[in-house]
Amino acid sequence: MDVYLLSVILFFSVLAVLIYKYRKRIDVKYYILFTFRTKRFSQMIDNIAKKSPKFWKIISTIAIFVCFYYMFQGVYLLLLNSQAIYEGIITQPGLQLVLPSASATASSGPGYMLIPFWFWIITIFCILVPHELSHGIIARAEKIRLKSVGLLLFGVLPGAFVEPDEKQLKKAKTMPRLRVFAAGSGANFLVAALVLFMVSYIIWPMGVSSGIQILSVNESSPADMAGIKSNMTFYQVNGNVVETTYQEYLAGTGYLGDELKGVKPNQTIVFQTDTESYYVNLKEINGHPFMGIIYKPVFKMDIGLFLGNIIPLLTMIWLFSFAIGLFNILPLYPLDGGLMLEAVSDRFMKKHTKTIVKTVSMILLLIILYNFFGPSLM
Repeated sequence: MDVYLLSVILFFSVLAVLIYKYRKRIDVKYYILFTFRTKRFSQMIDNIAKKSPKFWKIISTIAIFVCFYYMFQGVYLLLLNSQAIYEGIITQPGLQLVLPSASATASSGPGYMLIPFWFWIITIFCILVPHELSHGIIARAEKIRLKSVGLLLFGVLPGAFVEPDEKQLKKAKTMPRLRVFAAGSGANFLVAALVLFMVSYIIWPMGVSSGIQILSVNESSPADMAGIKSNMTFYQVNGNVVETTYQEYLAGTGYLGDELKGVKPNQTIVFQTDTESYYVNLKEINGHPFMGIIYKPVFKMDIGLFLGNIIPLLTMIWLFSFAIGLFNILPLYPLDGGLMLEAVSDRFMKKHTKTIVKTVSMILLLIILYNFFGPSLM
């Protein structure tokens, strides 16, 4: 039996046992929504918030400006994507559902992406915990009571929740409300930035590529004439050590971009292995230099732990943290962005708040649906 699938089955078996054990403390709605409330999380949030309320207010105030910036950027990107779909430039859904897979490999299709279950669980944890914890901390720093804190399970999808007192929050001034609403996505953006920095400048340099491997050589091409063959590995190009950047790894292209920067037709490029050098006299095709090889990067740690697990997992964490934060801050009620729009409308156009929020939310919902289903309709 597949060991990975067995681990997933074991996870849900343990989960089922825990649900049964604490069934008296678990609320069940619609047969698929399980919520577990606990005071321990509330006490922890209180203790964190009380240590430095001013610090949390400053941090969350910065988050307000960051979130409003990304709110406008998110809407702008959706509009650009919608235009590209309408013009036929984009033929696949602009948005995707990210779901767990019982397989150890990722897969994708129109409108969906399946990622390995344990990658998905860890990523969701790194998204939800900072998001909900931040909401709770800022709410308590603003002296807004928390009605409940706990864990939830929607079908097979785990989650967490922090529920501030809605009446008290509604009566609060504009800035406290904005701080509470911006805290969640602000935390997601911060996690994304920290993990991206850690991967790019700390972890990636420990296992960066130190060469390229030739996959194929065009017959009678400059590379072929120089004696370069398939499966050869080169560690220097024009005297420069070959290093693949994290950005090139993410893009899956652009390898040797730095090493061959500024190269022109009719120049001679030197490819070096550990022991030999090969001189490639570049030809010109359509005004561009041509050498006639297809290659891939070679990594120092080209085995499972590094490239197969750590880097993909951390990449998912920062990428999905940013994506969820960006989506959540869109001005769509009842997302945090919609609540921020409501708070601002209450401050400047209180009589028209409901109309403004409903109108903006409806328009944005139509844009999102078009991004998802538009390519199929077109």
